[in-house]
Amino acid sequence: MAQLVLSDSRTLTMEPLRKNRWLMQFQKIPNAANDTNNELSFVALTSGVPELTLEAKEYHRLNERFYMNSKPSWNELPMTFYDFISGTNSAADILYKWMTLLYNPLTGAMAYKSQFTTTGTLAMLDPEGAPVRIWNLYQMWPTKVNWGEGLDATSDDPNIISVTFRYDFAIKQDDIDTNPRT
Repeated sequence: MAQLVLSDSRTLTMEPLRKNRWLMQFQKIPNAANDTNNELSFVALTSGVPELTLEAKEYHRLNERFYMNSKPSWNELPMTFYDFISGTNSAADILYKWMTLLYNPLTGAMAYKSQFTTTGTLAMLDPEGAPVRIWNLYQMWPTKVNWGEGLDATSDDPNIISVTFRYDFAIKQDDIDTNPRT
């Protein structure tokens, strides 16, 4: 019988990928000033991760059933942002300008998809801040923005903006092993 030796255990050198080490960067935020691309990254609080669903399609032949995959479906991506007082660089202002490109309430105008979408990069980081897992989300745009969960004179909590993003598809890059295993 093989004897288990704890000093040979790989768990001594394994580093978990933690939920609090991540960044979301937008290639270019539509309808925003050029210098605001990193502003949303800096104030991001929470984010969902890509999820791919392939539903099974049922087929019939004689007395049997068999299944094939159908068209892929990517999830919506929920995110929350802190709402700091930053003038036109605030998350609220950046997201409002983006939404008015999708639908302008003053004119009723709506933009072409190429004008209101961008590419987002979601990166999970190691303890030193190096990327370990990277997702590129293509044709990303907000479908819903909630600029706060209501006001309350008895609370001193920060205002949190909730956003739901839609994207056409995501590509995961190969994971990067940054663990020094010392």
